[in-house]
Amino acid sequence: MRHLYLHYLSTPERPLRQGVTADELRRLVETERAAGRRAASLEDPFEAGTFTISFDDAHRSMLEAADVLAALDVPATLFVPTGFVDTSDAFLTVDELRRLRERGWTIGAHSVSHPRFGWRLYDEDDAAWRARLERECRESRAQLEAWLGEPVALFAYPYGEDPPAARDAARAAGFARAFTVRGSMDWDGDPLSIPRLDARAALGLDAPRSDEPTAISVVVPAYERAEILAEVVTRLASQSYPEERYEVLVVDDGSESDLGPIFAEMPANVRLLRPKGRDATFRAGQARQWGADQARFDTLAFLDADVAVGPDFLWHLDWVHRREEDAVVLGYLSGYNLHDLGHVHGLDDVRGRELDALNVIPDRSREPTLRACLDNLDWLEAPWELCYTGNLSLPKALLERVGGFADEFRGWGLEDVDLGARLHAAGARWVFSRWAFGAHLVDPSEPAPRNPFRKRAPARPDFAGYLENLALLEARHAGDAVMEAFARRSRADVDETCGRPSTVGVEMGGAASRRGRFFRRLHRVHPGGRPTMELVDRCAYAAKVGARVIYLLGGAPAEHPGFLAVLRAAKEAVSWVSMQTLVYPFATEGAASAAKEAGLDGVVMRIFALDAEAHEAVQGPRSWPTFEAGYEALRGSGLECAARVILTPETAEAFEATLARLKADGIAIDEVAITEPSLAERARAAGFDPVPAAP
Repeated sequence: MRHLYLHYLSTPERPLRQGVTADELRRLVETERAAGRRAASLEDPFEAGTFTISFDDAHRSMLEAADVLAALDVPATLFVPTGFVDTSDAFLTVDELRRLRERGWTIGAHSVSHPRFGWRLYDEDDAAWRARLERECRESRAQLEAWLGEPVALFAYPYGEDPPAARDAARAAGFARAFTVRGSMDWDGDPLSIPRLDARAALGLDAPRSDEPTAISVVVPAYERAEILAEVVTRLASQSYPEERYEVLVVDDGSESDLGPIFAEMPANVRLLRPKGRDATFRAGQARQWGADQARFDTLAFLDADVAVGPDFLWHLDWVHRREEDAVVLGYLSGYNLHDLGHVHGLDDVRGRELDALNVIPDRSREPTLRACLDNLDWLEAPWELCYTGNLSLPKALLERVGGFADEFRGWGLEDVDLGARLHAAGARWVFSRWAFGAHLVDPSEPAPRNPFRKRAPARPDFAGYLENLALLEARHAGDAVMEAFARRSRADVDETCGRPSTVGVEMGGAASRRGRFFRRLHRVHPGGRPTMELVDRCAYAAKVGARVIYLLGGAPAEHPGFLAVLRAAKEAVSWVSMQTLVYPFATEGAASAAKEAGLDGVVMRIFALDAEAHEAVQGPRSWPTFEAGYEALRGSGLECAARVILTPETAEAFEATLARLKADGIAIDEVAITEPSLAERARAAGFDPVPAAP
């Protein structure tokens, strides 16, 4: 019995690091059959002499995989993270899942949002962590059963991570079997911890290029903050990695205080370097480059002087670098957030503790992008946007090939993005690892953070150096349209932070159980959804920049599991809370009054037509009664109500009647949006200057 798992099918035009080609998939089946094993399903009783194939993540390449396996008469199982279905062109739709089931595939659950089940988050105690894991299991199963109309009995743990709490969650959700990932098929018989083998390894695709652990030089630029640096260096000196296979080079970036005492009793492979002529000017990129130039080993790992790592950190880097040539490994940085909103790792939080026991503070500036690609940076057009040298490793030869860190950048920010763009142009293989984990330590008493975004009340002069670096970045990559877009977004972030905006939008992530024809054109759908903590922090940011209004957006915000918590956080932050929403969730008795009690002041209803036939032409059969009930509930709720009318070809004939009823009902029309340019004249004839319907 061998259970083999895969993720994606790759093509020469779009190679995916965790994927296999169609030919490699055929070879996998041929190899198993040549060994005397026959194909079976994960639903079958387990028997000796069989093999199974399963895929995780519901990537669109499953449609081609189904064709390949059908020709070979091999059944397959797909484990689906339900929050990603029908959210982008990378993932399958509900109808495609149904078609796979009709072709004989078994459909299992893979959680809702694909989190690491071993991570307890910063705002969770043990009970809250376990409750979240159970929700991930239970809700993914319920959603699949609603889509497929049949029981779902199988579950696969995201990242193959199955601590006892995860198995308890799978058991509570009613799964008959749950699958993990291991290096062998040794099994103790627990039906909720069934091992699977990486099929790429079985094909020899992930074989190490060397039998020796990678020789790694860790480079740490340091400036003052001796107490935090001592914790960081002590942890690096205590790695479980072979001492002769790594060194730690701490480069003093012009500290006025003496950092030497930290190194008095360090092992010989941990050294403090003091470049001649350094002053107190913050130039982390140049300090990193100076350390790289002194490094003895062929692989470089860059860590910031405030990033603490666990004893096995270097083993996680080694795993990738021994298998991937020209790999750039971005490790996780818990607590590294653009805006410091009170959730940080202090020195006392980590001193004397194993990092595995640390509550994780998600890296909010990067998590939305990482979720959308399930950590697969080779899906991204511009993975360099996520390049941060606070936790990065790469071959020394690759760094030299692209010219190293640029010398021109001064102060905080963007020297790492510049490096990342050049590495990407040179053909680097980008790998993101949640296992190469670092905790970003903050000194709460620090009077002036180097990162201007983290200041309590940042003003434009605080960003002078950052904006100079941004102009330099643009000049170094002139003519690159993707870089130009990055620069525009970066300036917009500064403008919003310093501009004291009156309104801050909070994008809820496109939560909606009922999705009509134009849903993905109308909403920014976030694969996996937006975690409540990100939304609450966005509310705290609104307070930080002095906003007066918070405006919630995204499908049906009331269906987001953290809706009321976000409303309460928003009301604490600003004086007026409004939202744009589909209407049907408010058909539930008490939904509107609960929202008002939690802090909601106003609602902008998304309306296609106030006509049953026209509405259902867009939103689907039998959707009108629920819409009408929600509309009337909001009208009678005491909330300030307005409408955003969406004009489509299907609703055009009912458009004028819809406007007339809204007027009669006393509902102001905020705007008219059109799905097709040809509808503009109809909107103008009714007295409205239309806007495109896309968000």
